Amino acid sequence: MAGKWAMAAVIVCMACTAAAAGSSGSGTGPLAAIEKKIEAGAYEEALVDLKVHIRKNPASAAAFRWIGYANRKLGRLELAEKAYAHARHLDPDLKNAFEYFGELRLTLRDLEHVERHLAALDRICRFGREEFDELMAEIAARKMANSK
Repeated sequence: MAGKWAMAAVIVCMACTAAAAGSSGSGTGPLAAIEKKIEAGAYEEALVDLKVHIRKNPASAAAFRWIGYANRKLGRLELAEKAYAHARHLDPDLKNAFEYFGELRLTLRDLEHVERHLAALDRICRFGREEFDELMAEIAARKMANSK
């Protein structure tokens, strides 16, 4: 009986990990081409495609997360903040939205908000802590750079 429960737990963990990968930018699905544009630094072009995607999928938290990311990279911090907030509203467990918003707050030197987002990531990073670890590393790097 214990073996069956252990196997069930493994299957559940695998399913959760696969679901998390799909929602965080796995390179497949309807946003894959847009993600490639973002990775290549074609932020303006990606934003045009994201607007089209959102017209068809207005509840796409991942799309709003990417809008925030592209706008942040373009220096449009207010637009980025609004997009991240909307992504988190649509999907309160979207780890990347918390991580990227934390990075935005770091850019603005708002450590209080960064620490709140880090705490939120700590709560929602149940299966894998990549986003939490990346934000922690970014905080440490910024603190080190500021202390020099």
